[in-house]
Amino acid sequence: MTIPTNSSSIRIALYGVAHGHISHYIEEFRKFTSVHLIGVYDADAERSLSFSDRYKLRKFDNPEELLSQHIDVVIVGCETAYHLDAISLSCRYVDNIALQKPLATTVIDGRKILQEIQKAGARLFVLWQMRVDPANQFIKQIIDEKRLGQLLHFRRRHCLSTHRWPDFQQSWHVNRQLNLGMWADDAAHPIDLVRWLFGGPKTLYADIDTLVNPEVPDDNGIAIFRYDSGLFAEIQCSFTSDFGETTTELVGTNGMLIQYYGDAPSCNQSEKLNYGLKWKIFGEEEWRKAEVVTPDTHAFRIKALAPKILDFATGAYDPPSTDEYLDSLKMTLLCYESSSQKKQIVLRDYAN
Repeated sequence: MTIPTNSSSIRIALYGVAHGHISHYIEEFRKFTSVHLIGVYDADAERSLSFSDRYKLRKFDNPEELLSQHIDVVIVGCETAYHLDAISLSCRYVDNIALQKPLATTVIDGRKILQEIQKAGARLFVLWQMRVDPANQFIKQIIDEKRLGQLLHFRRRHCLSTHRWPDFQQSWHVNRQLNLGMWADDAAHPIDLVRWLFGGPKTLYADIDTLVNPEVPDDNGIAIFRYDSGLFAEIQCSFTSDFGETTTELVGTNGMLIQYYGDAPSCNQSEKLNYGLKWKIFGEEEWRKAEVVTPDTHAFRIKALAPKILDFATGAYDPPSTDEYLDSLKMTLLCYESSSQKKQIVLRDYAN
């Protein structure tokens, strides 16, 4: 297999457009003269027609025809339960596959997806926007440089206001067969962030519930991941939250870091009174401010994935290892088991 380099254009196929983030990527791709959007396939014919009309794209009636158009990268945006079928087929035609998160609805399917990738010699890039967010990249730098000393406690708030979204209860995102629920769909973001920042945990404990609309499962929950070092890494998710400010806190023996406006409800506020990201070292009088600009809206963070997809297509970006992708999926799905059984999960017991 060869990765396209120094080509005059980057040929992109869209395999499934169920996920709304695909629209953000298209808006960004059209800023690049080197990008050629070949077309779209979606198993839902009505959705496919609507999407192709809106963005003036060629509509393909079967995925094989789309994938055989000498594609540099295919973006898979179908419902999560269909990821395995989409990846298995894409691997026969395309070297570079960008997959809208999460990886799968089960660990079994997740492993099969990664096996298909390995068997074909393809490359997989799961589209986690938190990994390309400059604020999170700065936080990772602070951690890697051990600026705060021994890390003791990390807390990440990640919220949405789905209770305000018209007819959201009818969407595939909260269909148990297609995507499990809001925890699997969106708590997966901060869980992958925890995996990226700190590696794999030793144990986890989660408590997840549906508090507002029974048709939108898993709308609130908390998970605590413990590490061999003693670190507590906590995520707090409310998908029934309208506003917010503080989204990240990191406490170490030598200082503390605080981030504001890191999720959609907080970032989309018109009034932002606090500085986006700051940290303080023990013994210093003043907080240090990171030179990281808080975007006007959360959509900017999603759109930041578009140029990274292009780098991936040309071989300029090497995605994370498939082990990381599987770890993130396990950490997310084991939260359900922990919550339902009210027990702490030891990750090594689920290594296989």
